[in-house]
Amino acid sequence: MEKQLKLHYFGCSFTALESSNSGHEFINYRHIVDKELNITSQNLSFQGKSNQHIFDDVYNHSKVVKDEKDFNHMFIIQTTFNDRLGLPCDIEYKFSSMCKTHNPDSAIEEIQINFYNDWLKYFYSRANSLKEFKKQIEFVASYLEMQKIRYIFIGTDETLDFLNDMNFFGRYRFLNFNQSHSFYKHCKINKLRISDLQNESENPDHHFNQLGHEILAKKLIEEIKRF
Repeated sequence: MEKQLKLHYFGCSFTALESSNSGHEFINYRHIVDKELNITSQNLSFQGKSNQHIFDDVYNHSKVVKDEKDFNHMFIIQTTFNDRLGLPCDIEYKFSSMCKTHNPDSAIEEIQINFYNDWLKYFYSRANSLKEFKKQIEFVASYLEMQKIRYIFIGTDETLDFLNDMNFFGRYRFLNFNQSHSFYKHCKINKLRISDLQNESENPDHHFNQLGHEILAKKLIEEIKRF
């Protein structure tokens, strides 16, 4: 008897969110994919996560699915912006992601924000972050292949298209959107963000609008069916 496919979603708010403060209603691409393919899934995404945090989730969860032998597992890994920073944080005793630059909600977050702002000012480099991203992808993909877990990557950071090795994206199963491997860039160009549908406001929502979710879901379904 053929095992049923089970999807495991990883990422930040682009994969996690179910609603928008703008009032725009949408169905997250996860639900569109699950319904169309009539499959079981598990969501491990959460807003604000860095790539380092997402890859840490992937590594830890790969240990868990070893015991779920009734399914064929596939990891859908939405990467995020490279200028976020993730690392183990002893003051919280957990892996922590940093993307806020102001308005801390706690004393611990204030420490993290100050550190993150210094890191952005003195240490962050777009060129070096791309090199590091490439190394991380190669490691994660090789590890998943060794564990016999199938995977698909969804790129977000707009600088991904600066990578000269275009075979990299095909080799590691990144979705392609009109010659771009950044779905966020594709959404900006084609007005597929919630903010593209709204009048300018103090806090525009740059997450995918309903059409954006539908386009991403369609592309993902096509790629899943190729396996």
